[in-house]
Amino acid sequence: MKDHVWIASRNQRLSAMIHLPEPFHDTTPIVVCCHGFTGDKIGYNQLTVNLAKAIEKAGYGVVRFDYLGSGDSDGDFANDTSVAGWKEDLNSVLTWIKSQPRFSANPLLLYGHSLGGLVVLTHEDDRQEIAARLVFAPVTSPISNFQEIIFGPALWQQAVSGEPISHFYGKGFKLNSQFVADLISNDYNPRQVMAQVTTPLFMVHGSLDAVVPLQGSKNFFQTYRGEKEFKELQLEHSAENNQEALQAVILEWLAAQFPV
Repeated sequence: MKDHVWIASRNQRLSAMIHLPEPFHDTTPIVVCCHGFTGDKIGYNQLTVNLAKAIEKAGYGVVRFDYLGSGDSDGDFANDTSVAGWKEDLNSVLTWIKSQPRFSANPLLLYGHSLGGLVVLTHEDDRQEIAARLVFAPVTSPISNFQEIIFGPALWQQAVSGEPISHFYGKGFKLNSQFVADLISNDYNPRQVMAQVTTPLFMVHGSLDAVVPLQGSKNFFQTYRGEKEFKELQLEHSAENNQEALQAVILEWLAAQFPV
């Protein structure tokens, strides 16, 4: 079963799709999907929606949503996109899920792709609601990743100077300077946040990834102290060459860790 809901966040509305398997119980895990930079809840080549359908078919619930300024959510990409804003949006989604009587007891798992992976790995689970985290090609060193690869030095410096930038990494998006200012001022460090966490972690990264370096995931994985598993697959950044391989390892891990 699939349904659409609006969720309040930052005085605006997030567009979210809910996938529920049949049957659905209060013990059924729910996977909350966080999309990547310039992405949306459908995903490049339908990456996220195809993964959500596969997870639902396997017997799990899924919530996939657009951050403010992305996809069908309210807001404007240029003005509303920042890691701080995305983290607030994720908190809004989790608060909404827990406020629903039918979901209040279900285990929650976080899944993030690319910059959504950074959001997942820096989510501070003060209420201990998150049972596990899954990330695909996560950004683990955001400043260097954006400065050197995604924006490049010239656009990065332009944003540091307070100017808007556009057409980064061959895309037609425009972005105001708040995104880079947020990265610099908060210096997001997933290692620091995850040092306080010991719940299961599953990481997948492609050896063909030209956007987010594979080595960053390997380095991060070595430092995590909790139960963990890492899969290196012959995938590009958005698994455009083989989504089925990504789905297969995620479903295998879910079945082993959270059988339904």
